[in-house]
Amino acid sequence: MEFADQWLWLIFVGVGLAMVLVEFLGGGFSGFELAIIGSVFIVGGLVASPFDSWPVAVIVTSVLCFVYIVAGRRYLLRWTQTRKAKTNIDAIIGTRGIVIKNITKYAPGRIQVGGVRWRATADEEIGEGQEVTVIEIRGTTLIVQKTAGGD
Repeated sequence: MEFADQWLWLIFVGVGLAMVLVEFLGGGFSGFELAIIGSVFIVGGLVASPFDSWPVAVIVTSVLCFVYIVAGRRYLLRWTQTRKAKTNIDAIIGTRGIVIKNITKYAPGRIQVGGVRWRATADEEIGEGQEVTVIEIRGTTLIVQKTAGGD
C-alpha cells in the first residue's frame, strides 16, 4: 500500500476540521454551510479510515455533499434565516392620517395618525384637513402623500 492509500482519509479529516474552524472563527459568515461541508469531509475521512482506501473517502464525501445540497440545504437555510418582525413604528406605514399643520415642499408639517401627532414631510404641498397616507419613516418624521380621493 502506498502512503496515499493509508493516510488520505486523514487529509479529508484535516480539511474538514479546517473548514469548520474557519466557519466558527468567521462568525458563521457562510450561514454555517462551510461547517456542514467540513463535517461531511470529516465523516467521509472517518468512514474511509478502516478501509485504507482514498476512493472510499472520495465516494462517501461526494455522496454526502450531494445529499446535503439536494435535501439538507433548504432546511438549513430555513433554520438560519433571520425573521424580520415589524416594529411598532413600522406598523404605521400604510396607515392614513389628517394634516393638522400645512406641509410644504420645503418645510415639514404635522399630521395626526391614530390619535398621535407626528412631524411629516411630503414631495408636494398638502393643506390642513387633507387626508394623507404614510409611505415611509425617516427617524421620527413620517413621509406622506395625499390619499387618493381624500380631501
